Amino acid sequence: MEKQGIYFEGERRIKPKAYYKYELAALYNVCTKTFSSWIHTYLDELQQFGYKKSTKLLRPEVVRFLFERLGEP
Repeated sequence: MEKQGIYFEGERRIKPKAYYKYELAALYNVCTKTFSSWIHTYLDELQQFGYKKSTKLLRPEVVRFLFERLGEP
């Protein structure tokens, strides 16, 4: 069963697809450096997905994980 978020009129769910870090940072309205510091709090868990600090393109499963932890932008 998929979680349903609350959306205002005109809003839609963001699909977990591959995103660059800078794209996700823009969705969260923060700079890439701030976004990286947020996600690096989950570094041990992210490494299970094959993530490294130098990773620029985040795979859909990583994006889904981050949406679960940070909330959808």
